[in-house]
Amino acid sequence: MVAELLPAAERQADWRRLRALYQQRLQILTGGGPGNVPGPLADAIADAVRRISWSYDGREDLMCEHVLAVLADVDRHEIVDLDLFRAYFTDDRGVAPATPGRDVRRQPSIYEATVETGRRLRDVRTLRKALLGTPTSCLLVGSTSYAPFSYVRGNRHGTAASDLDLIVVIDHGRTLDTVVERLSRLSNVSNSDVDHLARRARTFAERLDDGRTVFSHKIGMWPPDVPDPLLPDSIAAADYLLSLHIMTMSVLDHILVTSAPRLSTETAGAGRTVRDYRERPRGQRDHVRTFAGRDYHLPLETVAVGDGCLRSPRVYHLDQFDAYCPGFYQMMLIPQPDPMWDHLDVRPALHRFRAKFADRVRYEAGRDPHAIMRPSFAHVRREVFSPHMIRLLDDGY
Repeated sequence: MVAELLPAAERQADWRRLRALYQQRLQILTGGGPGNVPGPLADAIADAVRRISWSYDGREDLMCEHVLAVLADVDRHEIVDLDLFRAYFTDDRGVAPATPGRDVRRQPSIYEATVETGRRLRDVRTLRKALLGTPTSCLLVGSTSYAPFSYVRGNRHGTAASDLDLIVVIDHGRTLDTVVERLSRLSNVSNSDVDHLARRARTFAERLDDGRTVFSHKIGMWPPDVPDPLLPDSIAAADYLLSLHIMTMSVLDHILVTSAPRLSTETAGAGRTVRDYRERPRGQRDHVRTFAGRDYHLPLETVAVGDGCLRSPRVYHLDQFDAYCPGFYQMMLIPQPDPMWDHLDVRPALHRFRAKFADRVRYEAGRDPHAIMRPSFAHVRREVFSPHMIRLLDDGY
């Protein structure tokens, strides 16, 4: 019963803002018009859920149950059951529909984004437990970091579920064997993908571990024969991809340009690349942007290597106007990433890079004080950032 769940929910968190915003959304949808929920309202609802999640650290299952009960109470339902779960998980009213046949960033429903974000945060904790005691650090990046409870979606409408993106830093290449072995113990991963990971790890160790190469690999999570208690299989398929970017400390230093005091041509050069050993190519060009928002689609070298390919994306690029463009991996690290664990103490290096990055933004803004320069303009995924992440990126510039 909804009435039985509400007292516990109210003791756990403050639900007043989510209730008010959801009621506002309901009034728009039932007002007789086209029912277009304004973007700022949808963003505010996601932010309200994000703030509530702070009261449920490690209890994502309970949070999902309480969110469902509160939304149901606003809609005057009495019973929480599988049908109600389905109704809210698939409630796409006021959400822009996906375009069939295109690789689009489908906006999930409120409850879908809540459940899917919760599942990934829970699975990161499982991974942290599996790698306990190893010389590793882990940074949460991607949509679970920059758009939690907003753009994290599941398997519906023919669009693939959002990846769980992690940067795993290891002390040296030999630790990759330990990571592979610990991953093989998990019960909710695809065994064939872990076997493939092990084969590629051997190729990396034998031919590619040079202090300038990232090891990237995707692993299927929650295969069909492993049910997820947070997502009934009658609602939607639970599988999604764990996207791992594993790098040694020397690779991280290369990406963070730790050898240079400033991000300038004089101290660091006009650009640098990093090698990335991936399973398959993704995109034909290297997409980067300036702080003013100017786009470049640059050539991206790709060479076939056993069980995958070797690409050379830019760490950064300085254009003909001396405008700085952060590359793929720097973009991952520009929104201050969430350290899930930090056995190698990489936080100081991240803070130093953020200071250098801020200095570069100020330098370019000072050259043209009437232009608008923002770190978020340089991020090629800015369009799906949550508002709080954009504020975090641009604060102080």
